[in-house]
Amino acid sequence: MMPPDLHSFDDIHAHSTTGPHVLTSVEPCQPREGSLGQAWYSVGIHPWNTDSEIAPDTWCLLEEALADPRVIAVGEAGLDRHRGGTPAVQEEVFRRQALLAEQHRMPLIIHCVGRYGRLMELKKELVPAQPWIIHGFTGKPELARQLVAAGFGISLGHRAAPTLREIIPAEHRFEETDL
Repeated sequence: MMPPDLHSFDDIHAHSTTGPHVLTSVEPCQPREGSLGQAWYSVGIHPWNTDSEIAPDTWCLLEEALADPRVIAVGEAGLDRHRGGTPAVQEEVFRRQALLAEQHRMPLIIHCVGRYGRLMELKKELVPAQPWIIHGFTGKPELARQLVAAGFGISLGHRAAPTLREIIPAEHRFEETDL
């Protein structure tokens, strides 16, 4: 079975629900339940969990998860100015996940708070072939335009300003609940 296009999902970022039109985000150590086609997952190491060294076992679990046909994206990877490890540590963990997304030909689901400039620099540097999608975007319209111009996908939840749905082109826009 071919994994579905993320635009076919009603919700590309949920934590507590699964379903045929929901992409559920989990950490590598969390269970993944449901059959192929009835449950889809993104698996990654959240930047909030980078305040201590990532154990080798966690990286092994992430690699194992990416072999699961229900896992169709890497993430929630990212950069967060306010929580998690140092910027250098977060960036190291983010880079490794971005490379895994490329190796496994999967989109990268990104958590970003206050580090959009650096994120755009990393995208230019790494030149990914796979989509990079920022989840839970609540920023200003001008930042959304810059991200779209840089080739990012943007996922909007219930807290997003209605004008964002109007200015982000459909091919770059996704919906989420983050619940």
